[in-house]
Amino acid sequence: MAWVQWLPAGVAVAVLAAAARRLPWYKLRGDAEAQRVLGIATAALILMRGFNTHGLGGAHLNFTCAVIATLMFGPRFALWALAAASLTASFFGQAWIGFGPDFIATALLPVLCSLGLSRAAERWLPPHLLIYVMVQAFLGGALAMLVCNLFKAAVAAWLDVGSAGAYLIATPLMMFGEGFLSGGTMALVVVYRPQWCASFDDARYLPPPR
Repeated sequence: MAWVQWLPAGVAVAVLAAAARRLPWYKLRGDAEAQRVLGIATAALILMRGFNTHGLGGAHLNFTCAVIATLMFGPRFALWALAAASLTASFFGQAWIGFGPDFIATALLPVLCSLGLSRAAERWLPPHLLIYVMVQAFLGGALAMLVCNLFKAAVAAWLDVGSAGAYLIATPLMMFGEGFLSGGTMALVVVYRPQWCASFDDARYLPPPR
């Protein structure tokens, strides 16, 4: 069933093309530090994909770090950085099913999840540093992993490849791991290098004392 790979690949190309039309290049123009941070982060995302496992019932499990990328660089740059990770994983035979399905599972859906949660938190919750770290980063990472693995489980069940149950079994532990990784990373970033984080506003989350 070649369409299982080619149809999602078409979706991935369309999403990336739409994201490319409004990439905020002005944030990188003339800023060597921002360019370096984005490059290093993209390389880290690619390296993280090397920590895949096929050991649980044939399931293809990996952390996505999509929430970290979205909070630090915004959804459009995050999609492209994660696409580089999926494409590299596909080249080395480590992508789930293929580039297109892998991009949807580990990039598109988690980024949309992160974006939706962040907007809800900014609208409905008080602007507090702890809420930013615990809700947008930690909870966001956990929910992104949930969405990723549920999508993989649904596709595995639909294709009848026998690994759907393994994704469901692994999901709770992976949710905590992804949440801890996202929350811990963003806590360090906003404390030591807040200028690296596109979604963090000092005036909002660190108001001057009255």
